[in-house]
Amino acid sequence: MCNLYRFEPGNLGIDFTAHPNTGNLAPAYVGADQDGPVLHRTGDGLELKTMRWGFPPTSPKDSKGRWAQPITNIRNLESNWWRGVNREWMLEPEFRCLVPFSSFAEPVPGAGRKNAWFEVTEGQGFFAGVWRPWSGDTRLIEVDGKTRRQRAQAELELYAFLTTEPNGVVKPIHPKAMPVILTEAEELEEWMAGGEKSLRLQRPLRDDALRLREDEA
Repeated sequence: MCNLYRFEPGNLGIDFTAHPNTGNLAPAYVGADQDGPVLHRTGDGLELKTMRWGFPPTSPKDSKGRWAQPITNIRNLESNWWRGVNREWMLEPEFRCLVPFSSFAEPVPGAGRKNAWFEVTEGQGFFAGVWRPWSGDTRLIEVDGKTRRQRAQAELELYAFLTTEPNGVVKPIHPKAMPVILTEAEELEEWMAGGEKSLRLQRPLRDDALRLREDEA
């Protein structure tokens, strides 16, 4: 499960406008329930906007009363959670998004907190994502006068991205899954068009398009 990636500003190879909330983007690691830049559709084309990574969980607390983690990765598209509860966000073009990244991490088995990092071999990679508006009081946000984020009423825009079976590069490190990565212009257009047919893009990136790089952390 990918719960950490790195974004480095640069030429994304796509025409877009920048939302004011992006400010002056700097290289950054993005983790679960943190903010990251996302490309989504507007009336005039694509807009780069900062959103929060992670959809609401099925329940805000688990069976032991602990706060449940947001859903960052989407895998089983046949489940009622995605076919029913979240169908609109999954299929409508308005809620499709592309998540630009420079590299993503998967934990190295038996190595504590050590991560292996992967990057595309050419061009810019994008995670195939979806986003949605959200309002509630269960997410951590910055509160005036507090040094740490607090759970408080907020209106946020949330995103998550698809995962799939790993390719030959990721599988030796993480045999369960890898993010769905899009690199070709035709794939980006198809994904952003929405609809059932575009879900065929939930597939591993070909081996020669991805490489393992040294740990960044």
